[in-house]
Amino acid sequence: MRIDWIRIKGFRNFVDEKINFANQTLIIGANDVGKTNLIYALRILFDRGLSDKDLELHNSDYNVYTKTESIEITVKVTEVNQDCLMSTFKGDIKDGTVFIQYKNTKTGEFQILTGHSEETLENKLSRYYIKRLNMEYVNTNRNLSSFMKREKNQILEDAKSILGEELKKNDEVAVSTMKDDLKILNEKIDNLNYIKRSLESVNTELAKLAIHNENQTLNFKNANSDIDSLLDNLELTYASDGETLTLGGDGRNNQIFLATWVAKQKNKKTLEKVTFFAVEEPEAHLHPHQQKKLSNYLLENFEEQVFITTHSPHIASEFRPDKIVKLYSRNKKTMVAKGGCSEELKLSFDDFGYRLDAITADVFFVNAVFLVEGPSEKLFYTALAKKLKIDLDRLNVSIISVNGVGFKPYIKICLALDIPFVLRTDNDIFNKSKKVSDTETIELSYHAGVSRVMGIYEELLKNEETNPLIEYWKVNGKYNEWDSRDKVPAKANSILQYVSKEIEKDNIFLSSVDLEHDLVMSNLFSSLKNYYNTRTETSTVKKMQQAKAENMLSFLSDKFDTLDCLKEDKIAEPLKRVQALAERVVRVNE
Repeated sequence: MRIDWIRIKGFRNFVDEKINFANQTLIIGANDVGKTNLIYALRILFDRGLSDKDLELHNSDYNVYTKTESIEITVKVTEVNQDCLMSTFKGDIKDGTVFIQYKNTKTGEFQILTGHSEETLENKLSRYYIKRLNMEYVNTNRNLSSFMKREKNQILEDAKSILGEELKKNDEVAVSTMKDDLKILNEKIDNLNYIKRSLESVNTELAKLAIHNENQTLNFKNANSDIDSLLDNLELTYASDGETLTLGGDGRNNQIFLATWVAKQKNKKTLEKVTFFAVEEPEAHLHPHQQKKLSNYLLENFEEQVFITTHSPHIASEFRPDKIVKLYSRNKKTMVAKGGCSEELKLSFDDFGYRLDAITADVFFVNAVFLVEGPSEKLFYTALAKKLKIDLDRLNVSIISVNGVGFKPYIKICLALDIPFVLRTDNDIFNKSKKVSDTETIELSYHAGVSRVMGIYEELLKNEETNPLIEYWKVNGKYNEWDSRDKVPAKANSILQYVSKEIEKDNIFLSSVDLEHDLVMSNLFSSLKNYYNTRTETSTVKKMQQAKAENMLSFLSDKFDTLDCLKEDKIAEPLKRVQALAERVVRVNE
């Protein structure tokens, strides 16, 4: 059994979205975007913990921005071949598929409909299937201590119920022996001198207060004097090097909670019902490596369908892209990138290989992203943003260096997930060999940044707005190459100027050469000369390009305050653009 997709209409911040699922689905997105609402939509159909009263919903559950009067939640369930489900749904199944729908209106009562297609849905008596098909849910507000206290006896009872007769008899004999042992132990405790004498003075005073106290004495009673009480009050602890330690840290408690929960689900497994699972934010209180391990643990321990929500790029990095549902908000409604789990989303990530890394996965969670060449650019723009009081964390903006990967894979991700981006790339003059005949090869030079950017446009940005630029490049691109022995031709410079101006409309920026040259040609030059103890632009650039990231970090640490002079410089423009993009994302959702 697998839930293939869900369509949510008019429920909370969903207007009308169809979301495709995988067998193991990760649901990601910013705070308040609708991750919990998506899970709740599944709970309405499948969570036995919700009563019919809960299913009536409130006016606040109806999408307020569209002023809708109705809610409709539909799922397509496929691969239905379990006997318990076949006998439950009967004629509503066709070719292993059944549709289940919840409908409600502000003026009416909720309905549950099922059928083998959306056209054949018929009203049924409530969630008649819930005993055979249901969802186990772990929410973000789980009380770890309360859960463990509540569940420990159930774990013991479950373990007791599956014992064979011989083992049960062995336990009964052992408990009987323990009763005798406990009686002897309690008598020894009662005879300890400090215990016998501890309340003598208290009993004397009690007798003075009231005559009915004369024949009654206050005693200490061992809390574990009864063997059944002792066994019922076992506490969960963990051991380290043979010593018993108290449960305390939230991170460890979260691990114990989830391990206990998983063990419980395995014990409850039966052919009489089909269960799938939803866990919200399993990463709570855990450091990155344990977040990834816990994610893998959950996925490896369930053959059944699992839904996990997260804010952690470390967990996201463990999922294949075609198993990720990215939610985002536009114009106050929740939308899903590429329809949810899809092959199209997978193809957008293929350049990164099977797994993402945490830095790449960070893109999932941003309002906008600023793509730069390498670590020195990231260091510089992070410091400049701080100096210009552009709070990247508050804006939910990431600066990502594409060093070793290139811009195209990141742009594919941004386009696939509808994430606004700003890009700044170098524009060095590169050389290449070109074969003009069987016997002759010539050396050509070209503006590498111009060619790089136009390659991005031709492959990834083929929309109506950019087509004129692509057409311009088809006609004039050949003039971006010239004989390496010559100076840069006027035509090549003209192309550079035109392309640079046009691409800035799409938030793409070309350096004059690279970051170091741009800084030397800015108002920061005097600070750079002073710091590097150089005299000319050429010698300063040369010094800066030696161990670039290390030199940049040292300069920024020593001369951070001098960055003020770049406030109105063009070099700061990409930061201002990414700020505007992020603010626009927030504005359209207010």
